[in-house]
Amino acid sequence: MKQSDRRAQAKRVILEIVRQSPGDEIEGKIRLFKAFYFAHLYYAMKSADYLTDWPIVKMPLGPGIDDFPGLIGELVAEGLLTQEQTMVGPYRTTLYRATERFPAQPLSAEAVAAIHDAVTFVADKTGAQLSDITHEFSYSWNQSELGDEQNIYQDLLSDEQREENRKRVNDIGKDIKAVWN
Repeated sequence: MKQSDRRAQAKRVILEIVRQSPGDEIEGKIRLFKAFYFAHLYYAMKSADYLTDWPIVKMPLGPGIDDFPGLIGELVAEGLLTQEQTMVGPYRTTLYRATERFPAQPLSAEAVAAIHDAVTFVADKTGAQLSDITHEFSYSWNQSELGDEQNIYQDLLSDEQREENRKRVNDIGKDIKAVWN
């Protein structure tokens, strides 16, 4: 997939997350990041495919969207989203709000359903709760270094499945080494 197509698909997913959030708005980057991450997992669970192939990277508070400022900036410039500073008590955060404009290419019904599941999951949780969940359950986050792209689909596997895959990869490596020696 071309980089421009990858960006466009990632932006459509971000926009749909905001659209499906209560009031067509979502407060805070953490909630948006986690909805993006969970939407990918829900989609993969139901369709055995990728929602996007946009990088999800390890950030201190959990999985995050690579080049988020660039993607959001483009959505704002295209008139699809607005962003404004708002307060949560004495703290500043960003409110992302969908406009009345829609992207040229809509998402599939399966993608919209996965995003709905993710938005529903994150809606009643704080950023701290969502970070705690990913810190506890995300194998890929726990195995990555800050800034690294995560292989989030490992998060859908059991420990036994990951061990079985590790053994298979080792066996393949031994077979390749035997052929080349």
